[in-house]
Amino acid sequence: MNEHEHLSSAPGQSSHPLLRSLLLVSGTLFLILGFLGAFLPILPSTPFFLLAAALFFRSSPRLYGWMSGHPLIKPHLQRFQRDRSMTLRAKATVLGLAWIVLLAAAIFAVDSLFMRAFLIGLAVIKTVVILRLRS
Repeated sequence: MNEHEHLSSAPGQSSHPLLRSLLLVSGTLFLILGFLGAFLPILPSTPFFLLAAALFFRSSPRLYGWMSGHPLIKPHLQRFQRDRSMTLRAKATVLGLAWIVLLAAAIFAVDSLFMRAFLIGLAVIKTVVILRLRS
């Protein structure tokens, strides 16, 4: 890395163009999944927002700054950065909606025993992950 490349990249930011592009694309994918997770009970939003923030920190300070100030994302990042927790209400809402949707899908939407087991397993895993977070 020459001196010009070193001076042009922000602290923590990757200076290799291919790596930076890969980080940007991955960050964008996780950001989209985070937004979907904010509205769909089968996806958690906070882990995807955290991954996107970490990837944008390494690839785009502008996008990282935008994420850090976005009204939907900011509370997720701040709460997790501060104390790695979720509110009890958020836990109950996420788990309640997830179990309703996943059980309904397992019972009414799929015929395959494997897919039913997969959906119920997904609900169990989501429950364990959410309950392990502090309230």
